[in-house]
Amino acid sequence: MEKKNSNQYSVKEAKSIKVALFCVAAALIFYLGATFLKGINVFGKKTYYYAVFEDIGSLHESTVVTLNGYGIGKVTDIELLSTNPVRICAEILITEKLDIPKDSRFEVAQKDVLGGMVVNLRLGESRELARKGDTLGCCLAGGMLDGVGDLVTQLQSVVASVDTIGQNIKLAFRSDDSVNGGMMIKNTLANLEATSQNLSKLLADNGAKVNRVVSQLDVLTKTLSDASPKIDAIVANVDNITDSLAQSNIRQLVNNAQSTINNANDVIAKVKAGEGTVGQLIQNDTLYRNINQTIECVNALIKDIKEHPTDYLNVTVFGKKERKKDKNQ
Repeated sequence: MEKKNSNQYSVKEAKSIKVALFCVAAALIFYLGATFLKGINVFGKKTYYYAVFEDIGSLHESTVVTLNGYGIGKVTDIELLSTNPVRICAEILITEKLDIPKDSRFEVAQKDVLGGMVVNLRLGESRELARKGDTLGCCLAGGMLDGVGDLVTQLQSVVASVDTIGQNIKLAFRSDDSVNGGMMIKNTLANLEATSQNLSKLLADNGAKVNRVVSQLDVLTKTLSDASPKIDAIVANVDNITDSLAQSNIRQLVNNAQSTINNANDVIAKVKAGEGTVGQLIQNDTLYRNINQTIECVNALIKDIKEHPTDYLNVTVFGKKERKKDKNQ
């Protein structure tokens, strides 16, 4: 009897254990399913970062986080930190293995015209990497429909202007208009048509000349294209000369030239005043008179030598003969 009761108890315990295991399995499956539906990989890498906003727009939990359009995570939680000033903290789960620089930021942007939101990760350039649980920078990007109101207002103004122009044109073409505006516009259009016909006739009559001009323009264009390297070289040389002139001390050169001119003017003034040797030579006629007297003496000596050569030259053939002494000697 006791053995039979023990068997019944063991069967009941086994059923209870099976029910418990089934409940645990169901709860685990429910948790995994809910996590999967949220887009979170339970067995993948999980790294949480935080971003504090003043205005999150239409951001909500489960918003996709992307990097250049590729999904890398989701927003898992949004919490109000303070109201004065308003500070809203968003918990962001990154499921991909990424090296995120410290100066990276999360940008909340509008995904489509229906109001869907997306968080774009903008990588920074810092060499220091963000750690798990760090708070990164953030911002709220402008929406796709921002500024549409101003555009609509401008379009309304344009439509009103076009409507006004249409009404004026309608009034101008009325046959009973006192100023006969319709006839004036018709005459203007007729003149334009006549001018167009005359221009067409002119081009037809002078087609050969026009073709010749076009050919010459083509030749000129080709010549300029062939000479482009030489023109570039000339421009480069001009640039070099300009740079050289800009780098040279032109002011010093001008000052030196001015100083030289001033010195020359001082010398000329002194010469005119008769100062110095050159001034005495130019202003004083004593040297001139002395030179004239010297020239006169030389001329007289030459004349005397011509008239009395024997007094100055004594040539003997058979022997040396003493020259007669001058009576005055």
